[in-house]
Amino acid sequence: MTARRPMRLALGFAVAALTATLHTQSFAQAVYAYPMAGQPPEQQARDDGECRMWAQQMTGVNPNQPPPQAQGSYAPPPQQGGFFGSGQTGAGGVVRDAAGGAALGALGGAIAGDAGKGAAIGAAAGALFGGVKRSSRQQQEAQWQAQQQAQMQQQQQALNQQYQQSMAAFNQAYGACMRGRKYQVN
Repeated sequence: MTARRPMRLALGFAVAALTATLHTQSFAQAVYAYPMAGQPPEQQARDDGECRMWAQQMTGVNPNQPPPQAQGSYAPPPQQGGFFGSGQTGAGGVVRDAAGGAALGALGGAIAGDAGKGAAIGAAAGALFGGVKRSSRQQQEAQWQAQQQAQMQQQQQALNQQYQQSMAAFNQAYGACMRGRKYQVN
């Protein structure tokens, strides 16, 4: 199960990034310029290139760059490890928990005069509490993964909004340049 967790997390981040990329690309709207003064195609191409370069210099935006993607910052999942009685029960499996409980139970039983009975009670308690702890850890891991995904989505939404504003500024600068050269711009 431990080897699958990074794979599931990586897959989740990849799906989120792909979805965000497809969604973000719909933000970039094309700007069309129609020659109002009968400019020939060569002049149109030159004007277009010069205005794109000027708009890029004015805004710092390169419309040929792909939209930015959120970078996943890795926060470690809840700690795992330990043995019965350490406060970290559940990581070693039922047998390990039962063995730890049996050892503690035998110790307590020896003091009370019946080590065998104490070991049996300790083994049962160790297995029970270990199972409860494992279930709790699985819930913590699921919550942690949900938090990681929510954080990535929030970062991507912020980047999408920033990209959208940058592209709007670029398109506005490009349109102003083209209008100055006698083009009608949508």
